[in-house]
Amino acid sequence: MKTQILIMSILITPLFSFSQQDDVEKIKDVIVQSYIEGIFLKGDASLVSKGWHPECDIVIFKNGTLTKLPAKYWVEKFEKKPGPLDPNVTFKFTEVKVTGYAAVAIIEVYTSGTHLYTDYICMYKFEEGWRIATKIFYKHS
Repeated sequence: MKTQILIMSILITPLFSFSQQDDVEKIKDVIVQSYIEGIFLKGDASLVSKGWHPECDIVIFKNGTLTKLPAKYWVEKFEKKPGPLDPNVTFKFTEVKVTGYAAVAIIEVYTSGTHLYTDYICMYKFEEGWRIATKIFYKHS
């Protein structure tokens, strides 16, 4: 019996790893398209809408106080006036963790080589795919 369990574990583990790696790539794609391109590089409301859940809040910590900025702020902003927020933005994923239908991604955002933000993006997997549920960040000086 122990041998059968061991064999099943050996056979199933690569399938789980592949599935999780597939989710990691999908998560990165959503963040790049809807956040990096949607807000910074293109300023495109349709890209933002595609990846940010409509009930998502961006939580801002300033002077010891939390403020919520709804993601729909960006959608409305770019519907009125499309255009890049900062066309010089580059980024680097430092970590993506997935547990079932929940995930968190840590991404560093730079402009012209200067570190702007470290973002902590929380996501859920809906029927239509991964969507950003909330975002907090640290703004580098």
